[in-house]
Amino acid sequence: MITLDKWYPYIIERQGVQTVAFKAAVARVQEEYKQAIKANKIEKATEAFDLELYNKRARQNTIELEMFGNRRRFQIFV
Repeated sequence: MITLDKWYPYIIERQGVQTVAFKAAVARVQEEYKQAIKANKIEKATEAFDLELYNKRARQNTIELEMFGNRRRFQIFV
């Protein structure tokens, strides 16, 4: 509600309880949204890192298995 104060030549806005509660709720939701975005970015980075580690381990295991396979093949020729 906007009222005119007779002692001061400007308009003073009075905020009701619902307005204050609504502004607090909006601020809380916006903060939660910002935190959710940060958490999502961190989760995506973690998943990418996990995939990279998995690929490196798989490649290392493949190389090790190939080394053992080559030894057996060369023993036939010896």
